[in-house]
Amino acid sequence: MNRKFLTLYRFSLFQKLRAKSFLISTVLMIVFLVGFSNIERIIDWFSGDDPKIAVVSSLEAPIIPVLKEVGIKTKITEKDYSLKQARQVVDKGTYDAVALLSDDPYRVTLISASPEQELQTQLSTALKQVRDQTIITKADVDPALLASLAAPIDVKQELTSTGGKSEDELFAASALVYVLLFLMYFTIAIYGGMIVTEIANEKSSRVMELLISAASPIQHMLAKITSIATVSLIQLSLLVGVGYYSAQSSSLFDQLSLDSLSVKTIVYLFVFFLLGYLLYATLLAALGSLVSRVEDAQQVTLPVIMLIVAAFTVSIFSLNAPTNQAVVILSFVPFFTPMLMFLRVMLTEVPVWQVALSLILMGISIALALFVGTRFYRGGVLFYGSNPLKQLRRILGGRQ
Repeated sequence: MNRKFLTLYRFSLFQKLRAKSFLISTVLMIVFLVGFSNIERIIDWFSGDDPKIAVVSSLEAPIIPVLKEVGIKTKITEKDYSLKQARQVVDKGTYDAVALLSDDPYRVTLISASPEQELQTQLSTALKQVRDQTIITKADVDPALLASLAAPIDVKQELTSTGGKSEDELFAASALVYVLLFLMYFTIAIYGGMIVTEIANEKSSRVMELLISAASPIQHMLAKITSIATVSLIQLSLLVGVGYYSAQSSSLFDQLSLDSLSVKTIVYLFVFFLLGYLLYATLLAALGSLVSRVEDAQQVTLPVIMLIVAAFTVSIFSLNAPTNQAVVILSFVPFFTPMLMFLRVMLTEVPVWQVALSLILMGISIALALFVGTRFYRGGVLFYGSNPLKQLRRILGGRQ
């Protein structure tokens, strides 16, 4: 049995690893990850020269040093345009934007060919600084006194249910967990669907009859599930590794708490991903064996796909309430455990016995799914009818 299983496992594994679709999809996903994490640099490369800005100021105080202080790094030229002339120079492309600043009352009119949200904010901030300074000078108030009155009170909050994490740290960790949950959801859904597609293809091409004559249906099913699990782990490892190193050099992921991506996080990610994959893949393989064509796969696998979607949706809504009682209870339900218990472990302090209990329940569920799934697979893999529900009733009635 072991020799036949290993032969089927190796055959299926190397067939996947050598497949052009696997190589191309892996390269494309890595290119996407690297490109997405460096999107700011790519935009900068294609943004061309720095925008040319002109300022028309009727303020008494010099405005250009203040504009530099609030973050405008491009060259600023002071001009004496009217509103009509400002529109004309922008239309001709002489300047990308012209700002008309006035102190009676304090206001800014920004002329540009396209929206300039950041520049609007910087101009508003600069003009407010000039206005506030003018008011303080006229009132003869000590600026230090005003600064002390305006200084915010520092409030640091620690959440006991999250192991001492502050609210900011919890938000940063939640962003990382969101990315990892997204990765787990798509990997389970994609590779689970791949099992169904492969079984249906082998049945439609009659390759299944040759495979079943060489090994038992149970060996065939287990070899297919474990080989695709190995492929998924290889691809997931590549994506997590490349994504981690690429995100470290990008300011786009400043909100992610990459420090939380420790060995413990990686271990939990792979353990819960593997258990979730085995549970869902077994169910999908058993149900996929009932269909003879890829086109019919969706109607029998839809309930399992809906469970995966439900688990992902609940976990996303639970990011802001990881200690909610409903989340705690659902984290012990095997179909929800891979995502919800992973979420709880990452964001809160979960007692070891709760993690152990969830893993034991997952193990029992996978064993039960394998027991029932192999019975379904044995009865359905050589079924070539057009009504999978009829075959399902025959299997449940012990008449296959």
